[in-house]
Amino acid sequence: MAKDKRLQGPSVLTANEIMTGAIVYWTGDDWSTDIAKAERAGPDGRAALEEIARSEEDGNRVVGAYLMALDPATNLPVLLRERHRLAGPSIALPSAA
Repeated sequence: MAKDKRLQGPSVLTANEIMTGAIVYWTGDDWSTDIAKAERAGPDGRAALEEIARSEEDGNRVVGAYLMALDPATNLPVLLRERHRLAGPSIALPSAA
């Protein structure tokens, strides 16, 4: 995973679940769709989260895992793209038949 200069405050590990495509966050034990349950890491904990990302991708549980920076004051993602991602898909998805 590439180093991101925006990762100054807390970070969480996010990815997409393989089976459903859902946006998920690492809780410390498993993945959750609730960012409030996500494990936060500072500079000292990021390497461990990156290792978990590699392991979870290698195990085909998630895809596209990366660290997402949070604003320490609001606990919201720093990037606008990530704030939109929290809201879910911007289009109606077809339902499973």
